[in-house]
Amino acid sequence: MEKKTLIDWRETEALRRFQIIQKLTDQTMDHSKRVAFRRKIAEDNDISEKTVQRWEEAFFKHGFAGLKPKPKDGYQSKRLPENFPELLQEAIQLKREVVTRSVEQIILILELEGRVSPGVLKRSTLQRYLHDAGFSTKQLQVYREDEPKRASKRFCKPHRLMLVQADYSDVLFIPKFHEIYRFSFTLSSKTSG
Repeated sequence: MEKKTLIDWRETEALRRFQIIQKLTDQTMDHSKRVAFRRKIAEDNDISEKTVQRWEEAFFKHGFAGLKPKPKDGYQSKRLPENFPELLQEAIQLKREVVTRSVEQIILILELEGRVSPGVLKRSTLQRYLHDAGFSTKQLQVYREDEPKRASKRFCKPHRLMLVQADYSDVLFIPKFHEIYRFSFTLSSKTSG
């Protein structure tokens, strides 16, 4: 479904570009008239003359397919570190461990572990890649709604004093016949259920 939408978008964009440069497809037009048309098209559509010229050359060289935007699959910015795919997998793992962990916290963890130099990963970049991988806050909201309201409540018992444990040891002086009585007690309430 997503591929079809992407293909449709590229086809639509190519058709839009063709409609813009349609008057320039006449190869019998002389050079000065072509330049004048190119200027007028650029002004009317609020784009640069160079862009119109690039589209025109792409159309003459590759036909209608030359007007389609190039896919960016597998494209990685030169600013990103070389080990970015591994960093992204670690960021995904960190997000899976604690769904409420923010992107800033993930970056801080990766920097403190020495996986990436401080300041190399930017919040917006990592957030975009996490969103593309399906780990944005809105995408993970579905899983958070199924959980109990607080994670700390999973250790709660249904009744009071079901998990009580106490130790107390002390010396008690009772002034009876000048003897010292020492006692200690342990209160332990462990009931299963």
